[in-house]
Parts: sequence; structure tokens; C-alpha cells
Amino acid sequence: MSTSRGPGQAWWEMHLDAIAREGIGATAYAQREGLPVSSLYYWRRRLKALERKAQVSVKAVAAPVARQFVPVSVGPLAAVDHPVAADRHVLVLGAGLRLELPGLPSPQWLAQVRQALTEQVH
Repeated sequence: MSTSRGPGQAWWEMHLDAIAREGIGATAYAQREGLPVSSLYYWRRRLKALERKAQVSVKAVAAPVARQFVPVSVGPLAAVDHPVAADRHVLVLGAGLRLELPGLPSPQWLAQVRQALTEQVH
């Protein structure tokens, strides 16, 4: 019995990326490259399932336990070098948006803000 496992995930990802980049069908690509089309479909399904699983686990980790509303004051912005009280922290998000926070936020909270802003852009 052979213990050889064949090409790994990265090898199949390379081929699937090439299919997407070239805009070619999986069957035509498989014939051209001498690959079993069933393997391409298998790895496409497997990688999508892994991606969905990773997204679910990220959402589970990043999901807040309880949502809280906090007071926000909106007004004209001063220069970026606007002085901030020593016990405050400023998060500059770009496009003139600044958040002044009473303490250092957790890395998880910062990740949630980043994710929310990324989703707004896309």
C-alpha cells in the first residue's frame, strides 16, 4: 500500500486561482493541464467549505457579548494634532473621522471596527 498523499492544498489552490484568473472552465483547464476534473471540483468544494468554516469561527470570536450604546458628540474637527486629555486615546479612521476613547480598546474590538469598515468599503 502506498503512503504517498499526492499534491497538497496549496498546489490545488494554485490551479483554482489560475482557472479564475484565466476565466477558463474547469473541464477545459483540466484537459489542458492533464488533471482529473473531479479533483478540481473536489478541491473547489473543500476550499470553499474551509473558507466558510473560517468565517464562521471568526464571527463567533469577534461577536460582541452585548451591544452597548455610548454617547457620541459630532462637531467640526480640529486639526489632527488637536490636544487630547492624557486619559483619552484617539483612533483616526481617515476621511476626517476620529474616535476619542476613554481607554485603550481591546484587540478584538479593533478587529471588529476594521472588519466593519472593510465591509462598508466593499
